[in-house]
Amino acid sequence: MNWRTLLPLALLVTGCSTLPNEVVPVREGVLRAPTYTQAADHCSAKGQTPRWLGKAPAEAGVLFQCY
Repeated sequence: MNWRTLLPLALLVTGCSTLPNEVVPVREGVLRAPTYTQAADHCSAKGQTPRWLGKAPAEAGVLFQCY
């Protein structure tokens, strides 16, 4: 195999193994995370506490705010 074959293969493997950003903004000040733990960790990293707003639409995680 030459480097032209290995380079795209290596990029494909690395791209598939990186985790996407788990916490995403939904609307002004409201965030969505897959789990309560990830939401709490996100707020803790900012030195804040989470305020739970309920389940995200289609059971796609939890909605929260950091304050």
